[in-house]
Formats: sequence, C-alpha cells, structure tokens
Amino acid sequence: MRTWEQAWEHATTGSEGFYSHSLPYDHFTTSVEQSALAHDLLPYLRTALIQGPIRFIDVGAGTGLLAQQISGLLTPSERERTSLICLDVRPRPAYLSATIDWIQGDARQTITQIPAGHTVLVAHEFFDDIPCALAEVDSDGVTHSVVADHTHFTPTLGIALDPTSPEFDWLKKWWPATRPFMRCEVGTTRDACWRDLTKIVTSGYAIAIDYAHMRTDRVRGVWDGGTLTGYRAGQTLIPQATGEMNITAHVALDSLADASSGTPHITMLQRGPTPDFWWLIAAYAIEFPLPAKMTP
Repeated sequence: MRTWEQAWEHATTGSEGFYSHSLPYDHFTTSVEQSALAHDLLPYLRTALIQGPIRFIDVGAGTGLLAQQISGLLTPSERERTSLICLDVRPRPAYLSATIDWIQGDARQTITQIPAGHTVLVAHEFFDDIPCALAEVDSDGVTHSVVADHTHFTPTLGIALDPTSPEFDWLKKWWPATRPFMRCEVGTTRDACWRDLTKIVTSGYAIAIDYAHMRTDRVRGVWDGGTLTGYRAGQTLIPQATGEMNITAHVALDSLADASSGTPHITMLQRGPTPDFWWLIAAYAIEFPLPAKMTP
C-alpha cells in the first residue's frame, strides 16, 4: 500500500491529479475572489517599497487573480518598482497581463529559480494543499502511520510508526499523539517547503495565510479528529486520493513559523472569515507596517 502522503501527492500533482484538470475556483471559494486580500496585503508591499524596488511573489497563484488585483491597486510609480511573479503548476492563463511573470511547475521546486532578494512573498491557502503524512492512534495508544486503502483510496490504519522517524519526532514536539483514536496531520513536508520559500527573502516579508491551528489547542484535544477534507464542486466529501477532488488539511502554523529560514521577526494573527483562519508573517530586516498604514 502507498502511504497516505504518497497517495495524496499523486492525487494532487500527478499526471492525472486534481490540479492537472481542475481550476480551484470551480470547487471552492477563497478571499482572493472577494478582493479583500489584496487590500490587506497592500500595507506590507508599500512598507517594503520604501526600501527599494520589490518582487511580489504569489505562491500557488491559481488563476493569477491576486497579482492582477495588487497591480490594479498600485500607483503608476509603485507599479514601475514592483515585479509581479506567479508560481503555479498550471500553464499561464491566456488573459493574464503581460506585466505579470508566470513560472509554471511545482512551487516547491520552481522557487529555486528565483534568486534571494528584497521580496514580499505570499502563500495564500497553499500549505493546506501540500500533501503530508497522517498518523493515527489505535485503541491501545500505539501511533500508526496511515496508508491509502487500495480499493477506495481512503485513509486507513497502517503499521506502527517508526519511533526513529522524522514524523514521530515532529508529533512528539508539535502534536503529541497520546489519546486513542486521535488522527494527526504531520507537518514535516509543509515546514520544509516554508523553509525553502523563506530562503529567498533577504528583506521584506514572507506571509502564509491559511486554515490552521496551534499547539495549545492540539494538545487539549480540539483537533483530535484531524482536519483532512475533500472538496469537489463546492461540496465537502470524504477524502479519496483519486485525483477527482481537492484534498486539504489545516496547517500547524506554529511549527511552520519555527521552520522559517534565518531569524525573522514573527507574528501570527487570527484574521479571516472563521476562527481557524490565520496569518503567519515573517519580517526580514524590516519593520511591520504601522497600524495606521494597515487601514484599507
């Protein structure tokens, strides 16, 4: 059997995976579509522009809508000093403005094509789509890896988790698997990706915006059932690694923050449509925008 992480990866980025044939906005709604996100990000971009020309990088850009909205909010002078770059697995949309650069491919790899520099990097509802390992505790309190059922491609209990594995170490630190029937999403792959993304920000901001949770709530059992979910055509479904649906799971945001490259100043904010929607902002060699500047 495949591990759940392997099955999820194949169902997401494989040759017949979800993103090879589906547009995100056909299946779920994000704040990008409401244009509120662009307004909320503008103070960070304008604060960074004080230090000089900037790159705005949208990781997992979807249709490129966020970059278009940002461009439309900038003054002509600001636009001249801002390079807009989108990273996504899908081809460049035909209607996208020629002023926006598009790098096609898995952002976990294509980010290495961009040299380090003065940057505002945004990963909006990107990390909850990154496949990760699942662990589940059995009735005797033993933590197991989760595999994909070979008939229905749904998560099912696998062998006991190796206590020397990185996944076991991560759980011990960030999501202690102590209660029977707990299911946990292991954040090692998300942390590694964030570390690589933040390596290219020498000054400016790296911002992750996602459905997420914190260790305090994980330890007290708020998320014991896990958060793995499938979406198709606006409906919530039992996740199946078939490539026919979007599969997501909440992000362990405090673990992600701890994985930041270098020594940025970090802030984490509950800011969004629901209490589990969070912003992680890593500021590199720059101050956070003043509250007055953050008013739309």
